[in-house]
Amino acid sequence: MKIALVPVSGKPIHAGHWGLIELASGECDEVRLFISTSDRVRKGEIPIYGRDTKRIWDDYLEPALPSNVEVTYGGSPVQRVFAALEDAEKIGDRTTTFVIYSDVEDILKFTDEFLSRSAPSLFERDQIRLRGVDRNETVNVSGTRMRSFLEKSDVRNFKKFLPHPVQQYSDEILSILLKGSI
Repeated sequence: MKIALVPVSGKPIHAGHWGLIELASGECDEVRLFISTSDRVRKGEIPIYGRDTKRIWDDYLEPALPSNVEVTYGGSPVQRVFAALEDAEKIGDRTTTFVIYSDVEDILKFTDEFLSRSAPSLFERDQIRLRGVDRNETVNVSGTRMRSFLEKSDVRNFKKFLPHPVQQYSDEILSILLKGSI
């Protein structure tokens, strides 16, 4: 069995995230998706609140997910991945391969040192794999660009880079994120 572990901050969610989820869903038997619900409030940026992120997932994204995807909310998504590996280590799982999916930059957070410390037996038996996904393999967009679209009131591009299954709800999603200011 192959289980994908996918950490996503998603502030806001975009088509690149969705492409990563779909890729993991197609390549693995099961996908464990870890979503941050913390607030992203930074000087000079439009704030994205965790409660709004959760509402968007509950109302629009979860119903559109592939059937083999399970979502866990809250906490640090990266720490949740390590916790999932530690849990598998504790029960002595010898048959499952865990594949961590992330973009090619963020995958670097999962160093051999940390992986071997969190799940030494799984690591030694090569049951942990890394799948760094180039943005050109999915959709070339980032959270930074999406926040920039919001900041500049570039509604057209913001909507264009939302995940395809929820583009029909783009006005509702914008309203949630901007509290009706556009």
